[in-house]
Amino acid sequence: MRYFDTGVLLKLYLPEPRAADAVTYVNGSAKAPFISPLHELEMRSAVRQKAGRGEITLAESESLITQIEADLSNGVLERLTVVWPDVFATAEALSSSHGISTLCRTLDTLHVALAIEFGFKEFCTFDLRQSLMASAAGLKVLS
Repeated sequence: MRYFDTGVLLKLYLPEPRAADAVTYVNGSAKAPFISPLHELEMRSAVRQKAGRGEITLAESESLITQIEADLSNGVLERLTVVWPDVFATAEALSSSHGISTLCRTLDTLHVALAIEFGFKEFCTFDLRQSLMASAAGLKVLS
């Protein structure tokens, strides 16, 4: 199974660099992308930030958020039910073991922890530090 970082999933909705790569990774997956509450929050926040920076209009941001919600409702994206204490414990263990060498940030470490907790084998990200953390954790990184 393939885990997608928020940055990869956002590229399915926004015309950003490497969007074509993101589509290729998602289309190459056997299952619909899984999405956690962390993904949902990050995706909505990123879309709102783009509107705040004037990169997209407020109407476009609202439309994108509605599209993401529709994709969650119709199975294009599949929600994960997360046991957060377990994810945080795994994230702390990852940070303790690999934080100094990877310089991976907290939210990115949480994504790696989510992938581990749910038994994903592949991890898709375009973030260098996160890819280092995922690789150190034993995941096959696609970036």
